[in-house]
Amino acid sequence: MLTHLRAAAVPRRALPSHLPQPPEPGAALIESLGAVDDEDHILLLGEDGPDLMCALLRAGAPHVSHLRNPERLEADSASLVIVPHVRSVDWLAGVLVRIHRALMANGRVAIRIDSLPSTENAIRRLLTLHGFTAIRVNRALGCQVLSAEVPAFGLRRCA
Repeated sequence: MLTHLRAAAVPRRALPSHLPQPPEPGAALIESLGAVDDEDHILLLGEDGPDLMCALLRAGAPHVSHLRNPERLEADSASLVIVPHVRSVDWLAGVLVRIHRALMANGRVAIRIDSLPSTENAIRRLLTLHGFTAIRVNRALGCQVLSAEVPAFGLRRCA
C-alpha cells in the first residue's frame, strides 16, 4: 500500500526576453527603397498606405503623406512616390501622368508589382513611354519593386 506520494517539481523556464515579432508591414518594400531619411517628401498612393506610412516614419522618413485617390496630386510635391499595390496595368497607365507631374526633378517612383514577367514588361514599357529613366527591378523578401526616376533634364512642364 502506498503511504507517501512525492510530486516531482518541474523547473520553470523563464520567458525569453525578446519575443519574436511579426515582420513590419511593407518591410520588403522599404528595404528595396534604400535610405528614406534623405527624401524631401514621400507620397504613398493607393489603398494600402497607413501601415506603410507608419513604417516609413519609423524608418526615418521626415515627411510622408498618403493619398487614396490620385486626383489630388499637386505638381512638384514629392521626391518619392510609392505605389504599394497596383490594381491593374490599365489603372497604372492612367495614374502615371499624374505621378510624373507630382515628382520633383530627379524624383523617383517605386511600384510594387506581381512577379509575373508579363506584368513587369508591361509596366516597364509604361514607365518608358511616360518619360521615366533608370528603371530597375529589386527583389527582396518575396516582393518585386520596380523603381524609376524623373530625369532632371528635358522639356519643362507647363501647367
